[in-house]
Amino acid sequence: MTTVSILVPAYKPEYLQKAIISAQTQSFRDIEILVGDDNADGRLRDVVACFDDSRIRYFHHGFQDGLQNSRRLWERCTGKYVKWLYDDDILMPSSVQTLLDALVSNPDALMAFHERVFIDGNDKVVHVPSPLIPAGQGARIDRDFLVQNMVVDANNFIGEPSNVMLARDKVDISTVMRYRSWGVKFLNDVAMYLNLAERAPLVLAGGYHSCFRKHEAQNSSGASPMIAAGYYEWEVMIRGEAAAGRFPGAAFARAKERLKEIYTHGVEIRGIRELQILSSNLDEITESPAGGLFDSPRFLDGIANVQKMIAARTNA
Repeated sequence: MTTVSILVPAYKPEYLQKAIISAQTQSFRDIEILVGDDNADGRLRDVVACFDDSRIRYFHHGFQDGLQNSRRLWERCTGKYVKWLYDDDILMPSSVQTLLDALVSNPDALMAFHERVFIDGNDKVVHVPSPLIPAGQGARIDRDFLVQNMVVDANNFIGEPSNVMLARDKVDISTVMRYRSWGVKFLNDVAMYLNLAERAPLVLAGGYHSCFRKHEAQNSSGASPMIAAGYYEWEVMIRGEAAAGRFPGAAFARAKERLKEIYTHGVEIRGIRELQILSSNLDEITESPAGGLFDSPRFLDGIANVQKMIAARTNA
């Protein structure tokens, strides 16, 4: 059995070679690197074939569905621990060792994460977020903290799965990226963090050990139903946590104002004008009984209408 499996669910070729090299050059060496090509034509095969490294394995999946691609790689891997690496991100050489040390030091934990910097298409650092804790230190984060600082503020401060490592045998990959009864399309990572924190604290290893790449190819069309889900799934989770009794009184107004901000961004910056349907219904969060927020017919009908309108516009 390999100690750590690095899973690369890949679709775009532009930065894949750099991503694989960053996995190859980890200071911790007992790893396997599984690359899942999600293109129908297997166009990434030649990129992976350039590497002469027995630790690297290529699989042509062709789902054209990132979640399915990730799950299939998980099913194929052998590591005691698993971390993802998205095809345009980069791991610093310390990433695997840092996360492994955090999990070994906290044997009850299911997930560890570190922080990341933002880079552009030329590998230039363009943004360094304020550190959550000092480099070299650790912290345990419970689910209440996630609700108050991630869900209420619609702010994924953990970041992308490229920043995390999981204990494979303790995680059910078929359910961990769902939110309650909701089949999440965009915020799968947030759903996973909440689900894992339900069972054990998450471990933060201080310091920046990966790079999240921001580039033009990521700017998917605002007409996409998938991009729209990246906005309204925050409201799904806000309503779900409120209905479960996890919101203190002041959190309702805070969450409502934050949702107004992100819906405005979706409409004005991304051009997803259909989100106005949901934005106009936000008073329900502060004026209706919390217990009924998640299953609100008005909210669910609003999402259904948004999806239909975007689909009609996309196919027109």
